[in-house]
This record gives sequence, C-alpha cells and structure tokens, in this order.
Amino acid sequence: MPKRGGERALPILLIALVAINAHAAEVIPPKPDRYFNDYAGVVPKAAADRFNEQLAQFERETSDQVVVAVFPKMQSDSDIADYTQRVAQAWGVGQKERRNGVVLFVFTQDRKMFIQVG
Repeated sequence: MPKRGGERALPILLIALVAINAHAAEVIPPKPDRYFNDYAGVVPKAAADRFNEQLAQFERETSDQVVVAVFPKMQSDSDIADYTQRVAQAWGVGQKERRNGVVLFVFTQDRKMFIQVG
C-alpha cells in the first residue's frame, strides 16, 4: 500500500525537531574583548595579562589575529570541530578578506582543545 503524504512527512519532521533541539541546547558565547580569555579561571591574572599583551603585539606586527579562549566546559552536544567553527565564525576573528584569524579553544573539564582557523 502506498504511503500517504503525512506518513512520509513524519520522519522528516522528527529529524528536523532533533536537529533544532541539538542547536537549541548550544550556547555561543559573546565575542571576547581581549586576545587571551580565561573563563575557567585556571591562569593567574598576571600571566593572562602578559599573554594578552603578547598576542596584541603579535597582531600589531603581523596583522594576524590569535585569540585564546579557555572555558570550563563546551556548551554544546555537537562535535568540537563543528561547535568551535560556529563560535569562531560568530566572533569574526581576523580580517575577513585575508582569513588571518585563529582561535585556540580549551575546555578544561572536557579535557579538549581545538584550533579553529579562519
């Protein structure tokens, strides 16, 4: 017996709801205003300030922008590469026409790191 239109739409609707729910649980943090950002509190403030200044100097000398973001946990159930790509894209690190930005993501509790280039 051939399937009716509504019976074919149900599996597609379920897949769409799962995909929407997966992204709904995801948190894209706001764009940081520093080069070195320790949201997990694992780096002493003096060291974080020094790293921030070194990364600022690197951008002044090369125009390449490097951002470091240390978080306690990844705020997504997605794959780390997919999630960090969405975050880096939302932040717009580097110069768009030169694609010269990079973000080092560290998730301390998850014991994960990822370098996302732009």
